[in-house]
Amino acid sequence: MSVGNQMRNSVTVAAQNDAATLVGFPSSGNVSVQIAGSLSATITFEATCDNTNWVALHMQPVGSAPAATTAVTTATAAGIWNASTQAYSGVRARCSAYTSGSPVITLKYNGV
Repeated sequence: MSVGNQMRNSVTVAAQNDAATLVGFPSSGNVSVQIAGSLSATITFEATCDNTNWVALHMQPVGSAPAATTAVTTATAAGIWNASTQAYSGVRARCSAYTSGSPVITLKYNGV
Protein backbone atom coordinates (compact mmCIF):
# COMPACT_ATOMS: atom_id res chain seq x y z
CA MET A 1 0.00 0.00 0.00
CA SER A 2 1.30 3.48 -0.85
CA VAL A 3 -0.09 6.81 0.37
CA GLY A 4 1.86 10.00 -0.39
CA ASN A 5 5.35 9.45 0.94
CA GLN A 6 4.32 6.36 2.92
CA MET A 7 4.42 2.70 1.89
CA ARG A 8 3.54 -0.47 3.79
CA ASN A 9 3.70 -4.23 3.21
CA SER A 10 3.01 -7.21 5.48
CA VAL A 11 3.53 -10.94 5.12
CA THR A 12 2.91 -13.94 7.36
CA VAL A 13 5.99 -16.15 7.34
CA ALA A 14 5.33 -19.83 6.66
CA ALA A 15 8.59 -20.90 4.98
CA GLN A 16 12.19 -19.95 4.35
CA ASN A 17 12.60 -17.00 1.93
CA ASP A 18 9.15 -15.54 2.64
CA ALA A 19 9.70 -11.77 2.72
CA ALA A 20 7.99 -8.45 3.23
CA THR A 21 9.41 -6.16 0.53
CA LEU A 22 9.13 -2.48 -0.35
CA VAL A 23 10.66 -1.11 -3.56
CA GLY A 24 10.42 2.16 -5.49
CA PHE A 25 10.99 4.71 -2.73
CA PRO A 26 10.05 8.18 -4.06
CA SER A 27 12.67 9.88 -1.84
CA SER A 28 15.03 9.13 1.00
CA GLY A 29 13.39 8.48 4.33
CA ASN A 30 13.12 5.87 7.05
CA VAL A 31 11.89 2.32 7.15
CA SER A 32 10.61 0.36 10.13
CA VAL A 33 10.29 -3.40 10.43
CA GLN A 34 7.95 -4.97 12.96
CA ILE A 35 7.98 -8.69 13.67
CA ALA A 36 4.96 -9.88 15.65
CA GLY A 37 4.00 -13.33 16.87
CA SER A 38 5.92 -16.44 17.81
CA LEU A 39 8.77 -17.70 15.70
CA SER A 40 11.63 -20.12 15.54
CA ALA A 41 13.25 -18.42 12.55
CA THR A 42 15.84 -15.88 11.50
CA ILE A 43 14.67 -12.73 9.76
CA THR A 44 17.38 -10.97 7.71
CA PHE A 45 17.17 -7.25 6.93
CA GLU A 46 18.31 -6.41 3.39
CA ALA A 47 18.55 -3.44 1.00
CA THR A 48 19.01 -3.04 -2.75
CA CYS A 49 19.95 -0.28 -5.18
CA ASP A 50 18.96 -2.18 -8.35
CA ASN A 51 16.02 -4.36 -7.15
CA THR A 52 18.06 -7.47 -8.04
CA ASN A 53 21.08 -7.68 -5.73
CA TRP A 54 20.27 -7.60 -2.01
CA VAL A 55 22.80 -6.93 0.78
CA ALA A 56 22.60 -6.91 4.57
CA LEU A 57 21.03 -3.76 6.07
CA HIS A 58 21.94 -2.66 9.60
CA MET A 59 18.81 -1.74 11.55
CA GLN A 60 18.52 -0.19 15.00
CA PRO A 61 16.32 -2.01 17.54
CA VAL A 62 13.58 0.12 19.13
CA GLY A 63 12.61 -0.05 22.79
CA SER A 64 15.49 -2.33 23.72
CA ALA A 65 17.58 -2.24 26.85
CA PRO A 66 20.41 0.32 26.59
CA ALA A 67 22.97 -2.45 26.10
CA ALA A 68 21.14 -3.60 22.96
CA THR A 69 21.45 -0.37 20.98
CA THR A 70 23.89 -1.81 18.42
CA ALA A 71 22.48 -2.04 14.91
CA VAL A 72 21.81 -5.60 13.70
CA THR A 73 21.24 -7.34 10.36
CA THR A 74 19.06 -10.21 11.66
CA ALA A 75 16.35 -10.85 14.24
CA THR A 76 15.19 -14.04 15.96
CA ALA A 77 12.42 -12.58 18.14
CA ALA A 78 9.52 -10.17 17.91
CA GLY A 79 10.31 -6.46 17.98
CA ILE A 80 10.68 -3.26 15.95
CA TRP A 81 13.76 -2.00 14.09
CA ASN A 82 14.44 1.25 12.18
CA ALA A 83 16.89 2.35 9.46
CA SER A 84 17.43 5.16 6.99
CA THR A 85 16.63 4.26 3.38
CA GLN A 86 19.50 6.50 2.17
CA ALA A 87 19.78 6.00 -1.60
CA TYR A 88 18.36 2.47 -1.61
CA SER A 89 15.58 1.64 -4.03
CA GLY A 90 14.20 -1.12 -1.81
CA VAL A 91 14.27 -2.82 1.58
CA ARG A 92 13.05 -6.24 2.64
CA ALA A 93 12.86 -8.43 5.72
CA ARG A 94 13.40 -12.02 4.54
CA CYS A 95 13.11 -15.27 6.46
CA SER A 96 16.60 -16.72 5.95
CA ALA A 97 16.09 -19.73 8.27
CA TYR A 98 12.77 -21.27 9.29
CA THR A 99 11.84 -23.96 11.79
CA SER A 100 8.34 -23.09 13.01
CA GLY A 101 5.87 -20.36 13.90
CA SER A 102 3.91 -17.86 11.84
CA PRO A 103 5.29 -14.41 12.55
CA VAL A 104 3.87 -11.40 10.75
CA ILE A 105 6.50 -9.08 9.28
CA THR A 106 5.40 -5.53 8.51
CA LEU A 107 7.56 -2.95 6.71
CA LYS A 108 6.63 0.72 6.75
CA TYR A 109 8.41 3.47 4.80
CA ASN A 110 8.07 7.17 5.61
CA GLY A 111 9.59 9.55 3.07
CA VAL A 112 11.12 12.89 3.85
